[in-house]
Parts: sequence; structure tokens; C-alpha cells
Amino acid sequence: MTKVDKEVVYRWLSEAREALDEMKSLLSMDVASFINDRRSRYSLRYVVVLVVEALADIAIAILEKDFDTVVQTYREAFLKLAEKGVVDVDTAKAMAKLASLRNIIVHRYCAIDDLKIFETAKGSGISVVEKFMQEVVRYIEAKDP
Repeated sequence: MTKVDKEVVYRWLSEAREALDEMKSLLSMDVASFINDRRSRYSLRYVVVLVVEALADIAIAILEKDFDTVVQTYREAFLKLAEKGVVDVDTAKAMAKLASLRNIIVHRYCAIDDLKIFETAKGSGISVVEKFMQEVVRYIEAKDP
């Protein structure tokens, strides 16, 4: 049985789903309209941050409660979940890439490239987030008798 508070996990999943819905809406725009709309660019940045942080919080909680493992970064949290068999390795690697994108947005390591954010989110971002959420739910539910 998982030691993670399922109610908290489902709250974070709900937050991630809500942000993901907004992301899908923003990504339904054509590229030119998106790039020319400052509000849409800023909104997409924010929802990427929200999704990654909500899902990283879940990853950290699982690692701490079920595996007595503490991590230092969001990237590490996703990769450790794969090591522990909670999520698929490819899912973890893709989520780690999204965590890197989140870091670029939040910490402004370089100029933010909104086109890259758009293309990354539209390319694999949505599908990997959905896959990660499914794998986490499967893990949480399988841990109960």
C-alpha cells in the first residue's frame, strides 16, 4: 500500500489536468497567431510551469513516502521514478526534458524562445504529460489492496 496521501495526489493531478486543458487550447492556435499574441505566449509559459511543478510534486511525494528517497531537482525526481519502476523510462526522460524547459522559463537561463515552447508542448508535451499521469494513477491505485 502506498504511503502517499492519495487525496493530495489527486488534487495535484486535477491542477495539472486543468493546466493541460489550457495548454491544449493555446496549442490549437496556428503558430503565427500564437507568436503574435503576447497573452497566449505568457499563458503557455505559465501552464508549462504549472504542469511540471504539479507533477514533480507528485513524483517527490512518491519518492519520499514510498522509497525514502530525497531528490534535489524536478528532473531528478522524474528520472528516479523510472528507476523505482513507478513510470516508464521513456516517460521519465520526456518529463525530465519538460522540467528543463520549465527551468528555462522560470530561471531565464537564456532568452525565452516562445516558438520552441510552442513546438515542444505541441510535439510531445501533451502526450507525455497524459502518459505520466496515467502511469502515476496506475501506481497509486495498484498499491492499494
